[in-house]
Amino acid sequence: MKWPPLPPAMIRALCYNPPMSAHPWPDPLQPPDPGDIRELLTRFWTCLAELADLLPHDEILLAAEQVAAARAVVVQMMLALNGIQRPPATRRLNSYLSASQRAALEKTLIAPAAGADAWLGQAVALVVIYRWYAPQLVARYALDYPAQVEQQTWDALAQALPGWPQAITTG
Repeated sequence: MKWPPLPPAMIRALCYNPPMSAHPWPDPLQPPDPGDIRELLTRFWTCLAELADLLPHDEILLAAEQVAAARAVVVQMMLALNGIQRPPATRRLNSYLSASQRAALEKTLIAPAAGADAWLGQAVALVVIYRWYAPQLVARYALDYPAQVEQQTWDALAQALPGWPQAITTG
């Protein structure tokens, strides 16, 4: 059986490769809101500040919640730098993050044991990632950096937690 030739318009439609902006994302996407980003920059430090009270009292479960909350803030910061807000009910977060972003976050999930040192290590790893993204967001959205909140948090952590580093360099 011989098939009739396809019309040129149909051939173009079949061969069309849409640009990324036309990518069929699993969720409706919204651009980030600068006010929300400003709040994220502060919320990260307030999540970590809780560790100064929780870890000396061996409140490991609550410390784990705060580290997870800080990680969620970092995810939202990454997405904001990628140009979107986190879709509220997404079930497909991987498609919105690069492979290197996912790898960096996944390294903060490693805990050799469920003790204070594990949550401290994860918090330090999140600080490193935060310090990579925060300045870029501050510059892109012309925001003020919450330096005072960071310093207060840093002082509280250093005073309460003997294992907290004196400095974290992110060169």
